[in-house]
Amino acid sequence: MIMCILCLPLMGAILAGLWGRKLGSLGSSYWLALLVFWGLLVLLRVVWEIKEGGVIYVEFESWVKTGFVEINWGFYVDYITIAMMFIIMIVSGLVHLYSIGYMEGDPHVSRFMSYLSLFTFFMLVLVTSHNYLQLFIGWEGVGLCSYLLINFWGTRLAANKAAIKAMLVNRVGDMGLIIGMIFLLNQYDTLEYGLLSALYEVGDSKLEIIGFCLLVGAVGKSAQLGLHTWLPDAMEGPTPVSALIHAATMVTAGVFLIIRSADLFVHCSAVLILMGVVGSLTAFFAGTVGLVQGDLKKVIAYSTCSQLGLMVLACGCLCFSSALYHLVNHAFFKALLFLSAGSLIHGLGDEQDMRKFGGFRGAMPVTYVGILVGSLSLMGVPYLTGFYSKDVGLELVYGQYMWGLVYWLGVGSVCLTGAYSGRLIYLVFLGRPRGSWLKYRGVYEGNWCILIPLVILSVGSIIVGYGGKEFFLSSELAPVVPSLVKWLPLIFGFLGATGAGSIYVFWRKMESNSGWEIWRLKFWYFFLNLAWRFKEVMTRNVLERVLKFGYSLFKWVDSGVLEYLGPKGIGAIMVVLGQGISRLQGGEYTVYILIMFWYVGLVYVTGSGIEYAVVPEYLLWWE
Repeated sequence: MIMCILCLPLMGAILAGLWGRKLGSLGSSYWLALLVFWGLLVLLRVVWEIKEGGVIYVEFESWVKTGFVEINWGFYVDYITIAMMFIIMIVSGLVHLYSIGYMEGDPHVSRFMSYLSLFTFFMLVLVTSHNYLQLFIGWEGVGLCSYLLINFWGTRLAANKAAIKAMLVNRVGDMGLIIGMIFLLNQYDTLEYGLLSALYEVGDSKLEIIGFCLLVGAVGKSAQLGLHTWLPDAMEGPTPVSALIHAATMVTAGVFLIIRSADLFVHCSAVLILMGVVGSLTAFFAGTVGLVQGDLKKVIAYSTCSQLGLMVLACGCLCFSSALYHLVNHAFFKALLFLSAGSLIHGLGDEQDMRKFGGFRGAMPVTYVGILVGSLSLMGVPYLTGFYSKDVGLELVYGQYMWGLVYWLGVGSVCLTGAYSGRLIYLVFLGRPRGSWLKYRGVYEGNWCILIPLVILSVGSIIVGYGGKEFFLSSELAPVVPSLVKWLPLIFGFLGATGAGSIYVFWRKMESNSGWEIWRLKFWYFFLNLAWRFKEVMTRNVLERVLKFGYSLFKWVDSGVLEYLGPKGIGAIMVVLGQGISRLQGGEYTVYILIMFWYVGLVYVTGSGIEYAVVPEYLLWWE
């Protein structure tokens, strides 16, 4: 049945990719959505088997066998895999259904739906694998599909650049994962999770290096600080792509890698500290940048980066179940936010600048409810999905790091989450209408294909957190923390949300004055809006130096040594020698006879050189 779940989206991708013109746009869309939902029904049967047996382990024939290394193709399905498969199939199915309405009128809908199904297939390969090499196939597959989907509207230069950037930045993380797999093979002669967990030894220094390499791979795929620059630019693709990438597929792959490698990371104390620092810095950094973005989708994108930082922070505290719990909850309300934003953009003629919005609460009530529920869940309002996992994760972090910097960065990111979520709701729905929309009367909500996924995800963003609490946190020991620590995330989130509107009122009063204060506020605004000038610093201090080093290497090696050994050296000598020999082919009999006698004389003098079997007898007359 696991093979059936994987094959259904693959069949859909092949069906729409090869016969999309015959099926038509609607035919391809409905068939592919049906296949994904069919796979979800099969998954329910697998869940029943997991409930009875605990773990499903399937192994097929060897597909890599060299020397002492033998890697089999197989599946390993436990509660981690089931949780990931559920969010992949549910979110992917709803995105397929949503795309029917969102992409209506596009001339290449069949190709788009084919890419979505292929994306789903590779992500399922990634989470169901029972070894790192099979995981790497899905890992690279989702990278390829992200490139195809971000660059789906290929006539846009920004989409071309964003797709190339996503591919190249992820190559850095992929290299870390490849090096980690090489070390694992060299050390243990296997890449299977089960065998590796039994071979790890306490105190092995090589595990720190392997853990660091795997962490680099997770940082690249999950857009952590340092390799995060591709994530905001990925918004150039259609909005359903953004929902699928940010909620259930590509960016969750890095966190899944860390959770799946938990048996390795428990032996890597230094890597765990680094993981906690990177996660907390990412959460705080992304929150500050999301606070001042004008693009609706980029605000939600930076919120994804921030939430992924909290998951990595929880993993750094050895709270892997808590991180998985928040990953599942995050998938629902983040998909809801992106699809609601897509409904808003679709109804407003592809406009994404929030500063031109305002007062759409009555015109788009379902979309308003979707963004409201998603934002409140993201903020961690009690009894919504985000509340159960985010607060527990921060409490566990407090238990590990006490009142350290990483804990305060995590709490600060919660405050910033409340601020940019409140700002988003205020600018889009609660403020007065701004810009040219006063003259625009075509504001409308989408058809049922767009609205039904919003309703389902809204319900999920309310009840999933409570329903999954016992399932995910049964193995985690509840930390004993002061009451103030339990209330801090809620207090900070409330302060951030209420402070967002107050800041706007204060800013309008400040705009009427001029002086040092208003200049200083604008400086910080532009500093955060440019993402702490991270791209500029990276370009000047890293990329330019790498390019100069690559040019000098090309100049001295490719254009120097290799050319003199090749076309300018040995190659040139051979050309001159060939030209000299070709001059003997002048068509004169006297020259040919002279060469013949010269050759016969040479053979006679040396007495060697030619097999008799290939020499005519008349040339051997002297014998």
